[in-house]
Amino acid sequence: MTLHRSALLLVVLTATACHTEDRPAAPAKREQLPKLASATQADLARELEDAEQRGTWSEVKHRWQGQTLRWTVTRQQILCRSAEACNVAAFPIRRPAPAGWLPTLKFAPGQFAALEARCGGKELCEVTIEGKLEKLSVSGERPTNLELTGVTVVGAHG
Repeated sequence: MTLHRSALLLVVLTATACHTEDRPAAPAKREQLPKLASATQADLARELEDAEQRGTWSEVKHRWQGQTLRWTVTRQQILCRSAEACNVAAFPIRRPAPAGWLPTLKFAPGQFAALEARCGGKELCEVTIEGKLEKLSVSGERPTNLELTGVTVVGAHG
């Protein structure tokens, strides 16, 4: 009889464990990040430089990803031909470049047209944008990759 009870208990425990695994996990709540006091391209570049020395890539990603940023960038017509394919220079164009990243922009509705209206046919156009840093891929092995979403055009400078 004891063997029968042990076998029955084992069946019940196994069924319970399997049943628990079948339930979808509760969605993990993403903690609300404090807004960065200073969130310029130069600030990010400094943090990435420090991460290179210390190996703190994940800390930089955690702190920056999800932040709303307002940056002045350079739109090069050849790199930003449509709302679906638009990359910008994060720093003024000069040699040597302070960093090699070319953030990808995903525009809010109507905002690519606003960019085109402000920059027209100019090959280079400085523009102030605001958007959420949706994706930040950083490591010591690969180039930094950024994607801003919900991008709005705040102003153009030439």
